[in-house]
Amino acid sequence: MQYRKLLDDDLHALDVFLAAHADTSMSLRSNLRKIGMGRRHHPLSGCYFGAVSDDGAIHGVLAIFGNGNVFVQTGGAPVPRGLIDVFCLENTQPLAGFFGPADQAQNVIDMLGMGDAVFTINACDAFYRLDLANLIVPQNARSDSFQMVDAERIDRNTLLRWLRAYEIEALGGQDTPALDSRVAGRLVHALNDRNMWALIVDGVAVSLSGFNAELPDMVQVGPVWTPTEHRSNGYARILVAKTLLAARARGVTHAVLSTDSPAAARAYEAIGFAHCGAYRLALLAKPQIVMMSSV
Repeated sequence: MQYRKLLDDDLHALDVFLAAHADTSMSLRSNLRKIGMGRRHHPLSGCYFGAVSDDGAIHGVLAIFGNGNVFVQTGGAPVPRGLIDVFCLENTQPLAGFFGPADQAQNVIDMLGMGDAVFTINACDAFYRLDLANLIVPQNARSDSFQMVDAERIDRNTLLRWLRAYEIEALGGQDTPALDSRVAGRLVHALNDRNMWALIVDGVAVSLSGFNAELPDMVQVGPVWTPTEHRSNGYARILVAKTLLAARARGVTHAVLSTDSPAAARAYEAIGFAHCGAYRLALLAKPQIVMMSSV
């Protein structure tokens, strides 16, 4: 088995491997499809490292994106020591966070010697999947009282305020100028990609939902946010169902998401999502550089 940086010639093998573990590889697959690998200075362009057999097949992947987030996928197998070693040897970028199937992502954290690092969040989220043929649409979702609109139609300051609050509450974001910059960048990408929507009730925007990864046949739901004053009305449930109805109409067949909120989990289960595993989201309080000599 070789452990090395992946190149353009590996793209087909990489796609085959990730497609075999499609549910928990959505960010990797979506970013590859939209951006590819090796596009410098783009936050979603990644540097990929793989466990590659003699026939060119890939059996494990560790990727770091321009924003410093590290994603792992080994198909359920233990993370190979060789994959960690080549990553540490060749990567010079600070690490900002770790994502992937819960055990695999924690395995990477431990093997990098970062088990005692300070994280703003290190959550083992419940992971959910939905065959959109089984989507349960809330009875009132099709009422004229509930209107789904593109986020671009919502006041920009409102969107920034909501996304900022989401980052703090759901992702452990710190109230700093750096957060404002990150939120602004996220909003620009979402508006450009047209993958974020709001629910309007009686002329007032009451909830936000989007897709943070998209493929022709599958979407990953997030972020989902309802301001405190509009909660307990079922608005997020209605909006997520509406976004998935629209996705289904254009040929999407499955959706996935993760959450560590029991209330959110109940809302997702109410529209048909089924619990199918665990997914880790771990964000460092400060980006850190990890080199071969430190692991």
